[in-house]
Amino acid sequence: MRPLYDARVEDLGPDDRVLVECACGHLEHLTASMLTTAGVPPYTAVLDLRRRLKCRECRWKGRADVSIKWGS
Repeated sequence: MRPLYDARVEDLGPDDRVLVECACGHLEHLTASMLTTAGVPPYTAVLDLRRRLKCRECRWKGRADVSIKWGS
């Protein structure tokens, strides 16, 4: 388990989830496989996902808070 500021997509295991919450209140749980399928390189820092992800509800980009829920 790595700290959030140092975590990369490749550090996420099968039970780990990236929690993305937009300023509009929309919440999404993403797995590492979902991110790599969407074209995110494995060396991408998790905190860099803030700028890359667009909300499905309000269509704004860059307004998300990102955190990790580590699996057991």
